[in-house]
Parts: sequence; structure tokens; C-alpha cells
Amino acid sequence: MRIVKLLTVPVAILCAMPLLADDPVLMEVGSDKVTLSEFEYLYHKNSQQQLEKESLDDYLERFAVYKLKVEDAKAAGIDTTSAFKKEFGSYRKELAAPYLQDSTVIERLAEEAYDRMKSEVEVEHIMLPLVPEYEMPQTVARLDSIKQCILNGEDFGDLAVKYSIDRSAKVNRGLLGYLTVGRVPYSFEKAAFDTPVGEMAIVRTDFGVHLIKVLDKRPSQGEVLVEHILKLFPRNANDSAKAAVSAVMDSIYAVVKGGADFEKVATNESEDPGSAAQGGKLPWFGTGRMVPEFEQVSFALAKDSISRPFATRYGIHIVKKLDSRGLPAFAQCKAGIMRMMQRDERANMPREAKVEELKKEFALKENSQFIDMVGNELEAYGKYDSTLVDNLQEHIDCVAFSFAGKDVMANEVFKNLDRGLAIEKEAAMGYITNVLHRVETGKVIEHETELLGEKYPDYRNLLNEYFDGMMLFEISNRKVWDKANKDVEGLEKFFESHRSDYTWNEPRFKGYVIYTANDSLKNAIEDMIKVTGRDSLFQTLRKHFKRNVRIEYLLVKKGENPEVDNLAFGVDSTSVDGRLPISFEFESKIIDQPEEMADVRGQVTADYQSELEKQWVANLKDKYKVKIHKKVLKKVKPL
Repeated sequence: MRIVKLLTVPVAILCAMPLLADDPVLMEVGSDKVTLSEFEYLYHKNSQQQLEKESLDDYLERFAVYKLKVEDAKAAGIDTTSAFKKEFGSYRKELAAPYLQDSTVIERLAEEAYDRMKSEVEVEHIMLPLVPEYEMPQTVARLDSIKQCILNGEDFGDLAVKYSIDRSAKVNRGLLGYLTVGRVPYSFEKAAFDTPVGEMAIVRTDFGVHLIKVLDKRPSQGEVLVEHILKLFPRNANDSAKAAVSAVMDSIYAVVKGGADFEKVATNESEDPGSAAQGGKLPWFGTGRMVPEFEQVSFALAKDSISRPFATRYGIHIVKKLDSRGLPAFAQCKAGIMRMMQRDERANMPREAKVEELKKEFALKENSQFIDMVGNELEAYGKYDSTLVDNLQEHIDCVAFSFAGKDVMANEVFKNLDRGLAIEKEAAMGYITNVLHRVETGKVIEHETELLGEKYPDYRNLLNEYFDGMMLFEISNRKVWDKANKDVEGLEKFFESHRSDYTWNEPRFKGYVIYTANDSLKNAIEDMIKVTGRDSLFQTLRKHFKRNVRIEYLLVKKGENPEVDNLAFGVDSTSVDGRLPISFEFESKIIDQPEEMADVRGQVTADYQSELEKQWVANLKDKYKVKIHKKVLKKVKPL
């Protein structure tokens, strides 16, 4: 069995995965065994990518050669290199991700989000600083005290101003207004939508720990489409400056109410650079997307009506309502909901649910003696710091937990403890427990990843295809592509022995064309050419004339280059380089047929690669044995 280490986790590569009883071996290539499912997968996939259908026999021959090359790559140790392991490990992780999450949770969350989109919730909150999970009890206790003060009659807004670390609380007194789905962290959203009107909840987010009070719930307002005209307030405007802006907007309002084209007026007058170019038109928006004053006016207007001028903190607006719409059907919203879910906590929840499912499947059980031992050490020492971690190291042979019939020792947990952390005894057990749970999750995920090939044939086949593809690319590069490019002597010999295969129907210009700015520079360059050696000429020209000279080596036929057509083939043409319009030849001639390999290097290289490929394949067929099981071949599903 072939075992390969990927990153730091020992993982059985696909070729080492146990063969399934209902998936017989169709082909043996050297030491590799190709199952019926793998062959069918690639045969059908290949057929879908071909314009003309390939017969089973033809594909079988080509497939055998493909596997011979992969076997040769294994013999060369390509899969043991660090570069290969890193790239393959990254792809393996990416491909495994969908199998390591609970798809039913994804659907449930999407449906939950859509159901919440039918409503809007008005909330106010008080936010305390974000703390580690193990310090949450103290922060929750503090928020419980604030909650009790509110229940005893103290004003929520006064307490928000006093205690909340949300800077906006100084202005809004904790009032966030109406919330919609996706506008706040998921845990905050869940608490807001699940808490009854008039009640409070405590929740932790990535921004802090919140006391939320739900003030109101209403049906969704949907979305509106408007266009607007904006005149901005000057920076630090006083009442007089604001009144001047308001007077200008009163005049503009009179114009648009008098029948002037709103979009033209917006284009000419609006100081909102984002929308003025579109005639003042804004994208569709719903609750919470605009400042409250703008939102309130926009939703309240009747379709095609124009608002009177009104102020926001930005300036004075006039709004024209173009349209409104309610919540679309779930199918129309689903793609947007999925994108939203990938940006918040919901992105991790399907994986978390899968982990819990796997813990049950693998019968994960924490060792109570390990928990007791940690508690005793903590009680004896009195706090958590590096000394406690050292004390715990004396118990590395204790089993921390077991799953899938194997034990995980305490050291696997201890090596993940932060030695630089210093916390009180009350919070320390919570911290260590959190580390224990992270280790459990990691081990369960590692184990399940190793089993994916047995559980899911599609995963096994796709990963096997990628593994073989990486191997094939590297071995082909070594044996054919890169080898042919670097083997100048081999290319020369191949050209000489096949010279008659490389002929032209038309003569070619071969040589240099030098471009410069004017005739004076041309004369100076020509004089320098007469005295400068060929080997250092071009370096000397570039150094002396800098950007006033350009040199090209060309091998072209008539019609392929206008400068050459003019210089060598007698065709009048205008220079394509306006900066360097003067050109002349150097060391040039017209040749009827290739003189040397370099004249047809691209074609020779391709042909030489084909020759190396043939030799390689012939050698592989002698080197490795290919065995096809005819009875299994008959089971291949037809195209």
C-alpha cells in the first residue's frame, strides 16, 4: 500500500485507497489497478468533451498510454516532492470541503433567511467589548445587571450612552432602527428576529457582546426605485449656509414640478457624483440601505410623484419615485441569499453541523479521567499560565478522548495550549475545554477526509484524475516538452536528418531591421556600425542612442511586416512606428528555403517532441506490463 504525507497529516493517496467489492479492477498498469468506476468516469467525461465520439477500443488504447505515463511518474518519485505534495494537498482540501458540510443545513439556513426577509425588526442595543469565549460568563453577568436596571424602569437610551462601546450610541442612544436580513452579524440577526417584541436578549458577535431589545416587527416594505437631486451642505456648514442650499433646492423643485425633465435637471444640477451621470437614478434599495430620512420619504411617495425638498446629514434632496416591488419568490432570491451566507457566520454552520454528526458516527467520547486530571491540576495551582501548562505535561500519556476505535492522547491537546496566556482559575477550565473541542474537530475532520474516497466515488474519481493529471504534466515536461526545448544538439540533428520536410513556398526576409527617429540619427548609427564589432553592436547602440533606436530580428515573408515589405520586397507602406519612423536593414538577405534549424525552430521543436513522445511510449510499453480484464470491460456502460 502506497502512503504519502500531505502537509503534516499522513494521508493515503488515491492509489492506496481500498478497492470496493462492487467496483472490480478493469486494468492493471504496472503496480496500479484501475477500477471500473474510474475508467467509466473518465471515458464518459472524455466523450462529453469530444466533437466526434471515440470508440471504446480507441479510448482504451489511449487510456492505457495515459496510465503508463503516470506509472513512470511514480517511478520517478514526482509524487514525493514537496512542491507536488503542497499543490495536491491544497486541491484535496478544496475538493473535500463540500463533503465536510451538511447540505441540509445550507438549505435550512437559506429558507430561514428567506422567511425572515418577509419581516423587518426594530431594535436598540448596548454593546460591551468583545471577550474570549472563556470570559463570556463575566460579560453576560454585567449585561444581565444592565438588563435588570432596564426592567426596573431605567431608560435604555441613557444606559446605552453610559455603557455601550458602539460610538453611534452617543447620537442614536442605541437605536438601530429597522433591520433586515444580512445587514448585521447572523447571531445578532437571529436574536433580533427570534426575540418577542418588548423583550431582551444577550448575544456575542465578532464585534462585541450585545444586549438587544426588540421594539417592533413589521412586514417587509420591499424595495423602491428612485432618482434624486442632491445639493450638498458645505463642510461645517452653519444654519445660514444650510438655508442658502435649501433656497437653491426650492428653486429647482419649482422647475421640476413645473414639468422640466427630472433626469436632465439631475444630470445638470445634482452634486451626487454616483447618480448624476444616470439622471439621478439609484439602484433598487430596501430598508436599512439609506439614511432614515431618505428611506422614509422614498417609501412614502406614490409612484411617479416628486417629493418636496428635505434634509439629511449630507444635504438637501428631491426624490422622484419610479417604482416599488415586494419580495420576489424564493427561487429568484436564492442565489443572492447563498452569496450573503458566505459572508457571515452562516458560512461555517454547515461544517459545524457535519462535525457534530461525525462525532456521533465515530462515537467520540471524552475521557472523564482527563477532565478530572485537568481540573485537579488547575485547582491545585490556582490559575492558568505557562507553569500550569508545564504541570499538565506530566500527564501526556493520559487519553484525552477516543473516536473511531482509536485513542487521542493528552499531549495532542496540551501542545495547542497558549503558553503566553495568563487567566484566572474560573475562566481557565473553559479555555482548556475550548482547545479540547478544537482538537476533537480537527481529528474528526482528518479521519473523515481519509474515508471520503471510500464513501463517495465521485470524489475519489475526480481527485484521482487530478492526481494523475499533475503527475502526467510533470513527467511529460521532463521527458518531452522541456527536454526538446533544451536539447539544442538533438534539435540540430533532427533538423539535418529531416531537412527535406522543412520547405517554404515563398522566400523569406532574414535579418535585422533598425528603427530610429530621423535621418541624422540613422547616419550616426550606420557610422557606428562600421567600427563596432558585431557581438557588442546592439548593446552599444542601445547604450548610446537609448530610446532613439529599436532593433528587431525578423524572419518573415512578404505581407507579414510592413517595414520589411518596404525595405526588402519593394512594397510602399507607411511606417507603423510614429515615434521611430526611419528604418533600415542590417545583416539581412532573402532566402528561398530554411538555412538552419533556427529558421524553423518552432516546427522542428514540435516534430522533435512528437518523436520523443513516440520513443517514450515504446519504452513504457516494454517497461511496464498492461493487463486488461475483458469480462470487466464488458460491463462498461455505453455512451
